[in-house]
Amino acid sequence: TRGLIAGGISTGYTNVIEYVTIASTGNSTDFGDLYTGLFAVTACSSSTRGLIAGGRDSTPIAVNVIQYVPLASTGNATDFGDLIYKLDALAACSNGNGGVQ
Repeated sequence: TRGLIAGGISTGYTNVIEYVTIASTGNSTDFGDLYTGLFAVTACSSSTRGLIAGGRDSTPIAVNVIQYVPLASTGNATDFGDLIYKLDALAACSNGNGGVQ
């Protein structure tokens, strides 16, 4: 029911997570924050949890962090673990039960 948009470059690297309600039209709404400003992240989700992995920070060095957010409520991302390598601009997919990168 929600689509999330995380990170990016605006006037600088942003840590903002926004969401849209897919069943209706309208502007995005603040969801929470990533741990730091990132761009070129990858993401996938189950039916309850969204994962945001990798990306580049403001140095701009690739990072290996994996973060998650619960989809039913808003809030900041929480540490989930680490990728084996520091990577950005990955591809990800999900069948609704889990994700693969």
